[in-house]
Amino acid sequence: MKDTLLSIIVAFAGYSLLNVSQASQKIGLSLFKTTRARGVLIWILATVGTSLAAFVLLFAVSLGNVSLVGAMSGSGLATLALFSRFVMKESFGKRELTGVAVILLAAGLIGAFSREYRPREIKLLLIYILLAAVVLGYLGLLLYGIVNKKHNMLGIVIGGMAGAVGGFIPIFQKVSTSQVGMASSFINYGEGVQYSSLISVFTNPYAILWIVISIVSVVILQFSYRYDQAIKIIPAFSINYIIVPLIGGVAGFQEELHVGQWIGVALILLGMFILFRRKEMKV
Repeated sequence: MKDTLLSIIVAFAGYSLLNVSQASQKIGLSLFKTTRARGVLIWILATVGTSLAAFVLLFAVSLGNVSLVGAMSGSGLATLALFSRFVMKESFGKRELTGVAVILLAAGLIGAFSREYRPREIKLLLIYILLAAVVLGYLGLLLYGIVNKKHNMLGIVIGGMAGAVGGFIPIFQKVSTSQVGMASSFINYGEGVQYSSLISVFTNPYAILWIVISIVSVVILQFSYRYDQAIKIIPAFSINYIIVPLIGGVAGFQEELHVGQWIGVALILLGMFILFRRKEMKV
């Protein structure tokens, strides 16, 4: 149970670092025209932050289950809202405060019902089927929008696809840290070699896969901004980023969540809706 609770705390820290770093990247870019040196420095530090976040989340996944780590992805938005208020000096009213409170309450609820995580057999075939179904499903929606000239739906569809693809990051991170992943490492030092397990985590095909998926997800998300506003795209991205690991955790790892944790997931989605309703969070 301690590992599961620690996984939730680490996941919250990782997603908070990720969201704040993404906001800081945009701050750096906005300063390019006025104070270029400062802008470059902020952008570089923020980019390092996004990279570090990926490894923090890798640690979270190695401790607990995929479903919980995926569900916590919306929790970073609460930290981002506070960052926007106190660092970026943006307006922060009752609606934003309510959204932050709901998300933090949800994170606490998920942690309160945490149980000991027992690794089970990994159903790789089901994970690959889910990946194919998600990609083909979104490509179908995208084709439908293009053929029928429904350009108003393209931004949301592409943003949702970016989130759905990104949702497979914690799934394959979990596989890469499992015995299945480490056993398929390209480098085998044998037992007893110092740090051999850690090396195996980063030198197996599933590690390469989650890194590639993370890059693809970022590229797709940036592309979606050409078609719609962030106020519509970010919720579509975040909801998919939460739901896919939940499905993947249940189907691919036979994970189970307590009913209280499912309520927590629903509250995180509600908190996200409150934060992004009517007014865009400027990041």
